[in-house]
Amino acid sequence: MHVAIIGAGVAGLSTAWYLNEQGIEVTVFDKQSIGSGASWGNAGQIVPNLVVPLADPTNFRVAITSLYRRSSPITAPKELDRNLLSFLMQFARNSTSSRFLSSTGDLVSLSSRALEEYKHLDSQNISTTLKYVPFTAAFSTAKSARHLLDELVIVAQSGSRISLDLLDGSELRMLEPLVSNALNFGIQLDNQALIDPPQFLENLSKDLIKKGVTIVIDTSISKVERVSGKLQVFSNTRKPEIFDTVVIATGAWLNNLTKEHGVKVPVVAGIGYSMSVEVPENTRGMLFFPETFIATTSYKERLRISSFMKISNVDKTGEHKTEMRLLRNAKRILPNLHWDSVGEFWSGGRPLTPDGKPLIGKTRTPGVYVNAGHGMWGITLGPISGKILANQITGNNDQELIRRFNPLR
Repeated sequence: MHVAIIGAGVAGLSTAWYLNEQGIEVTVFDKQSIGSGASWGNAGQIVPNLVVPLADPTNFRVAITSLYRRSSPITAPKELDRNLLSFLMQFARNSTSSRFLSSTGDLVSLSSRALEEYKHLDSQNISTTLKYVPFTAAFSTAKSARHLLDELVIVAQSGSRISLDLLDGSELRMLEPLVSNALNFGIQLDNQALIDPPQFLENLSKDLIKKGVTIVIDTSISKVERVSGKLQVFSNTRKPEIFDTVVIATGAWLNNLTKEHGVKVPVVAGIGYSMSVEVPENTRGMLFFPETFIATTSYKERLRISSFMKISNVDKTGEHKTEMRLLRNAKRILPNLHWDSVGEFWSGGRPLTPDGKPLIGKTRTPGVYVNAGHGMWGITLGPISGKILANQITGNNDQELIRRFNPLR
């Protein structure tokens, strides 16, 4: 069997690794370079306790009043194409208590195995850069933490093990001295982890190449077509190539290749932003500021700061004014960083689905599979998603688990 994987982000490379582990020949294509999309810009936080869908009743009520407010951390474009309109309508339908609880349960079934897969990759001599560190959410007041605490209760009821501490302002700054004095309440989650996404993807790709996997970059795939029992892959730089199986793992670009294969779930881009800055001292772990939707992780000798999400068409580029708004907000909550060193501004599209669940599994076309739509949780869920899809392709799948993420739902 020869499998083509379209997309060299964490979902595509993880699928390639688990297929290769089972002796399958694999070729990976990417229109740019390895991990150049949302995987590169990911904050690197592996926080299984917080993998919940954006579509919940509280977020929906907030969204109704703030999607078109410039200061909101989550915004929508003024002009809606057919795909964006379909997404927003389905997002509204999924923002009920019952659907939120169901989707959260499905995501917990996946996220609870996330760290296990990173440990497995480390055991195979792939440096995942995994570090176990606490995750700390910082708030202006205890009242403003209510929504996150409610979510953690739901996650715990869905089967996730949670160990947390509540912190007052002085305890918060004792643990994380860089946090502003204006923040007076914290929630610390133990047993979470972080990685350096660009380094992890580089290490994983090098291992794949060493094991005989072919990785083709700067090659845009335009179509996947089944002809006479085989799959033809068409690109902008190569002659059509024949494969037995194709996995489409193109993130927020997914719908460009999957509509003709029966995948009707609209996947849109949540355009996110990040930057990095030198720090007087490293943070103890990961920091999250829900009121400004800012997340930080240690990144080499710097701090990576990520925020904002404009629900948009994937080909829309980032905006300088949003980068500057991120910079202003970050200075307010982390005033003591070396702000004259800020750089590495990045923006890219996180692949969002209306119910918050990734698309993993078979399409309507025999031999064509999907692994995409992980939203903000691509780094957390990438390896476990790659494993369960590889197992489905080779006939070793968990039918119940794969059913929950059916791309044809």
